[in-house]
Amino acid sequence: ALFMSAGIVEHETGTRDIRRLGGLAKAMPITALVATLAAASMAGLPPLGGFISKEMMLYETPEVALFGLPWLVPVLATIGATFSVGYSLRLAWHLFFGRPREAEPFERAHDPGFGMWAAPALLTALAVLLGLIPMTLAAPLVGAVTAAVIGAPTPVFDLALWHGVNLALILSALAVAGGAVLLWQHKALLALWERARLPDAKRMFMLTLAFADRWVRKALVATHSPSLQNMLLASFAVIVALVIEGAVTGGGLLTGARAGLAAPLPAIIAWVLLIAATAAVVNDSRNRLRVLIYVSVIGLVVSLAFAQLSAPDLALTQISVEVVTILLLLLALNLLPKAPPLLSSAPRKWRDGALAVTGGVLVGGLAWAMLTRDPGPSIAAYHLANAKSGGGGTNVVNVILVDFRAFDTLGEIIVLGIAGLGIFALLETAAVGAAGARLRAWRAEMPHSPERHPIMLVTAGRIILPLTLTVGIYLFLRGHNQPGGGFIAALVVAVAFLVQYLAAGFDWSDERRKFGEHQLIAWGVLVAMATGLGAMALGAPFLTSWFDYFSLPLIGKFELASAMLFDTGVFLTVFGAVMLALAQLSHIAQRAARAAGEQTP
Repeated sequence: ALFMSAGIVEHETGTRDIRRLGGLAKAMPITALVATLAAASMAGLPPLGGFISKEMMLYETPEVALFGLPWLVPVLATIGATFSVGYSLRLAWHLFFGRPREAEPFERAHDPGFGMWAAPALLTALAVLLGLIPMTLAAPLVGAVTAAVIGAPTPVFDLALWHGVNLALILSALAVAGGAVLLWQHKALLALWERARLPDAKRMFMLTLAFADRWVRKALVATHSPSLQNMLLASFAVIVALVIEGAVTGGGLLTGARAGLAAPLPAIIAWVLLIAATAAVVNDSRNRLRVLIYVSVIGLVVSLAFAQLSAPDLALTQISVEVVTILLLLLALNLLPKAPPLLSSAPRKWRDGALAVTGGVLVGGLAWAMLTRDPGPSIAAYHLANAKSGGGGTNVVNVILVDFRAFDTLGEIIVLGIAGLGIFALLETAAVGAAGARLRAWRAEMPHSPERHPIMLVTAGRIILPLTLTVGIYLFLRGHNQPGGGFIAALVVAVAFLVQYLAAGFDWSDERRKFGEHQLIAWGVLVAMATGLGAMALGAPFLTSWFDYFSLPLIGKFELASAMLFDTGVFLTVFGAVMLALAQLSHIAQRAARAAGEQTP
């Protein structure tokens, strides 16, 4: 809360130098209240949560005898607590009370909007509640952490503001009194410190940082290449060398004892297709459109391999990702030249090719070594045996994603949301600065077709939109027991919108898109988090799923599971991330076309 409050002060006053600030409580009453309460909790003043945590720390100090001296740790802890009280009180007093030290920051100061002060206010409210009702809020967490640390049942403990007059309370009172004295004598102590000319920790840190920065820059200049290709080449070469060294010195045979399976004709055909598509990419690398087609063949073959090997969920996911990726890249081709520039000489091509082939052979050898060996003990049997009884679903893959490993999935959708926001930020910068100038000067290499949006493609796109949405909903609802789920459904629904952009154009599609992509990502993460917090509110561990069976006339018996809510969060986040990338590509293309005085794609 204090970190965020400091950010608010800097944002609203233009400085975070406490020597220039003061009296901000008049101009920023909400921020002053939040930050003062947070500082009081940091100082360990009652009746706040910081007081209880400080009391617990001071209570345990006599139990530790440092250098055989039982009084040393309590004394050091009290000195540390004194300084903590001192800087906390100084922060609140010098920042929000007293006279303004400079006119400019004070005149600029004002409370921010609700969206900025809500987060620190929530954290400060928790600090207040932790002090007033500690057993209700903190006891379950303290018990769980204690049991995990000591590896045994949690001992009986009591969290409260008042435990009577004891050593911890006396030490706490001394720390508060000492901190108040530090604040009272701050100016005199600061002058004494400056006259003493003692080593300044901040100056020492900055000198060390400058020394390290200087030598890092020298090393970077000596080894850095402005070519991203060369930097990647060096990294990849090191990896290849390490793999070769491990293969040579590790001993053992490349082929394990596990018997192989006979290759059926479809597998041989798929293998030939992979080789042919890869060779076509290398041979025709200067034609971006054909390269996309070849790459899509590779993705299709991988999807078919998943389906052949009884992994329908992976097959659906792979083919959906391939379709979304190819469609997005097709839209991006509108802003790229027909062929990439010639950047590599013949010797560099041979060098890169040799390194790529070596890396491919090594990775293939690693895969071969793994596939010809028994994997050892597996937890697959546990998941197969408990998916229905523990997660309420027969699709083991989906149950793992939304139940057994739901926390991993939550982290993955958060990362995906951040990636979507990163794409937004990168493409947004294409409209400003040097990149914006290049965008405004961009002209298509070839004249556009007079029929920008063929009527057959437009009509087909309109027809398949409701059909694709229906398929997406169907895949979402069946995902707990059959191949499908929120991730696959989101990609299928995204394909429906991508087709509209390809068929009818950016302007027509943007006018009819009535949702915000940022909000979709935020709501997706919030819904997934709320599912886990709901389980905690009911006394279960975070993200524990619930399911039960019900029966209705005409419908019959059906299942309801909390995993559906979690999967809804996955759906919203994935769909929002894809649509955010699509929307930004749309905006970039619109800006480029308008700058060129052309019709928007």
